[in-house]
This record gives sequence, C-alpha cells and structure tokens, in this order.
Amino acid sequence: MSFIRKIKKGNSTYLAKVESYRQDGKVKQRVLEYIGKEENGKVVRKSGIHDYSVTKVTQFVDIIALDSLSKQIELTNFLGKKAKQIMSLVYSHLLERISIYKVPKWVETTEILNILKLKKLTSKDLYESLYSFADLDFQLIQKSITKYFRQYENDNKTAVLDITDTYFSGSRANWKSRRGKDGKHDKLIQIALAVSFTNGFPIMHKVYEGNISNVKIFEDMINDLKLYGYDAIIVDRGMSSQKNVNNIHQYTLKTIMGMRLTSRLGKKYVSQINRDEIFTKDCQIELKETKVYVKSFDYMDGRLITIYNPSIEIAKKEKSMEVKNSKKSKRVNIDELYAGYSLIYTNTNLSDKDTVKKYFEKDIVERSFKQLKGPLALHPLRAWNLQNIQSNIKICYLAYSILSLIAYKVKPLALSGIEALNKLNGGFKVYLEDKNTNKVVEKVITLSSNQEQILNALNVVYKI
Repeated sequence: MSFIRKIKKGNSTYLAKVESYRQDGKVKQRVLEYIGKEENGKVVRKSGIHDYSVTKVTQFVDIIALDSLSKQIELTNFLGKKAKQIMSLVYSHLLERISIYKVPKWVETTEILNILKLKKLTSKDLYESLYSFADLDFQLIQKSITKYFRQYENDNKTAVLDITDTYFSGSRANWKSRRGKDGKHDKLIQIALAVSFTNGFPIMHKVYEGNISNVKIFEDMINDLKLYGYDAIIVDRGMSSQKNVNNIHQYTLKTIMGMRLTSRLGKKYVSQINRDEIFTKDCQIELKETKVYVKSFDYMDGRLITIYNPSIEIAKKEKSMEVKNSKKSKRVNIDELYAGYSLIYTNTNLSDKDTVKKYFEKDIVERSFKQLKGPLALHPLRAWNLQNIQSNIKICYLAYSILSLIAYKVKPLALSGIEALNKLNGGFKVYLEDKNTNKVVEKVITLSSNQEQILNALNVVYKI
C-alpha cells in the first residue's frame, strides 16, 4: 500500500509517494513518485513534461552574446534616442543579413525585443533610426571604439589602411556611374578602412564618391589617422606617390608603403641589382607561402627595399609569352622588364627582414573587408538615397567592431568570429505554459560543451 512521505534534504522538504515492501525479513520503502516540494507549509506540485505545452521558441544565446559584447564596447552610449533600433539592425546584420523590411518579422523569432527592452519594432522605426543615425557625429563613435580596443594590443600605434569599391542602387543620389575594378559600370562608392595591425580592430572609415584616386584618399586619411593617435601606417602601392611620401614626413609618421615600380625607379635602382648577389641565403626572407630576396637603397630620408620573387618572375614571363603569341607583339613593358621585382618604401628603424614581413602581413585589412563584404552583407547596397547608404555602411562598421572582438576572444579556441556565432546559433529559449495554472516559464535548452566554451571565452553571463 502506498502513502505520502516527507523527505528532508538539506534545508528543503520534498513530498514523495512511497510504498513498503519486505526484503530479507526487513521492511523497506521505495519511492514510486516525487510529488513536489513543500514551501511555507504548502505543497508546490512537481510538474512533468506532459503538464506543459510549448508556446514559443526564440533565438537567444547568440543574441545575448552580441548584446553583452556591444555593452562591453559601450556602443549605445553615442547612438542617441534610436540606439535600440540601431542595435537591432546591427544584430540582424551579424546573424541574418536580410533587408530592413524583413527585420521586424525576424526579430519576433528572437529575444531581441526582450533584451533591448522594446515593446515592438516596425519597418518605420528602422528607417527612422537610419535617418537619426545619419545626423550623429560618427567620428566620436569611432574614437570611442578605437579607445576601447587599444587595451587589447601592445602595438596600438600602427594602422593598416586599404580602400575597396562597392556598388549601390540608390536612385536619389546625384552620383555619376563609374567603371569599377571588375569592369562593371554603375554607381560606385569607395570605402577607406583603417584597422589595427595586430588584430584588425576597427579604427576608422570614410566614404568617398567613386571617382577619387586612392592616392588622393590617402592624402585625406593621413591627417585623421594622426588625430586618432596613430604614428605608423602600412599601405599598399596603390596609394603611393611622391606627395604622400612628403606628407608622411610632414606629419612625422612612420610608414611601410608599397611603391609603384615605375620606369624611373626601375632604371635607377632595380637595374643596378646583380642577380647573383641578391639570390643568396643572406638576402633571403622566408614568408608564409614563398621565399623572396631583398636589397635596400637609401631613398628620401628612408630606405627603398627591392624585393625579388623568382616564382612571380616565372608566372609573369609565362603570361607575357602567352599575350605576345596571341597578339604577335614584341613590345616590352615595365612588368616584363622587371618581372618578379617589387618595391617597398620605409622610414622605420626596422630591419629589411622585419619590414618585408610586416608589409606582407598587412592582409589583416583585406580580411576585414572580406568580413564586411561577405558575412556583414556590405555588397551590394540597396537603398533609395545616399543618406541611407552611408548609414548602412555605419551599421556594418558597428557590426564589424563586435565581430572583431569575438574573433579576438575566441582565437584560443581556434575559431573565427563567424564560426563562433554560427555555433551559438542553436542556443534557443523555450516558453512553456503550465496546463494547470496557465503560468508561463522560460527555459534555455541545454548548451553543448562548445557553446559553453565560447560563452566563457566571451565573458558572457546570462540569467533566466
């Protein structure tokens, strides 16, 4: 026969349905069912899975991680009255990459409204937030982000600068179409992005009409980077010019700059090099995927480092032969004459070896652009007017700042920022309604060990 028994465990009292039985001549009891817990003299009934119905399942863990990191960077401090709406766009850029008019419906499937403490979110709210965003002093926001990231880097004075093109379909912009690097003829925007050398943390960005030369853009960016506190810049040869070298000296900046191999420089420096002298172990530098050979010359209060890459020489000469055979031309251009050679200018105190290695490690900014144009959906841009297009680029910039912080923190786990977010994507919150009391309870599904590792690496703590 069964009966109810109180079982004390620590400071708690539980009620259980038990029955007596005999074993080896002794009377024992076994628990048939735990009924619930006694609290303040009342029984709180234990509920089983059949006592509840699932009312809603929402995307949670990746959202709470993004929100926690945005608070670490203090992104909302300068975003004005529409900060919550702007951050909802930032989170959608990182997780779903959908059009603005689709964001409100997607948000309903996530915990964004609860986390941001928003009652609702409409397309009108989002477009108004874009207009509001355009009026903010974004330079102030960029400086705040840069200041935050400096705590993570020892070399926090070296910036890497690059420029990319992206098209847009805005019809309300007085903007001439232009041919891009890929040959497409359309409305074009140039985006200059500066990131930190070590970890690719964002420093600043500027937007230009699509007909400005990279040399001119670099002239404009030098002053801003100096104001941001950077005293060393690494750039590729597309931004090099005599004037920019002079500007670098005028601003007392250190630089590692790729130089165009012109006929004048080739004749004055490269043609002086004895191949047998440079092609030696002493002149050899081992890079990630190849070996190069270097010789330097004094040049404009610094050094001009000539770099010889045998594998590049072979590739260029083979391509040149194919072109000549197809066109039956015997014309010799600068690429053929100095095939395999390239130039770097520097006014730093680094050795030739360290300078060359540092220059070829500048792909950090190219990887940053890949994040912006790939996972963060920068390309192509679809907006009616230029103001919205510029706001959209700023949204991408904020999203990239969070993504670069994720990448830095999960690096010990051998994950990229995007990989970490994808692994957190399966962390859902479930809303359960008690069929007896109609009370709704929330529960986060059990996380995997990988998800827990990522949250620990990101220093994300949450409570239900």
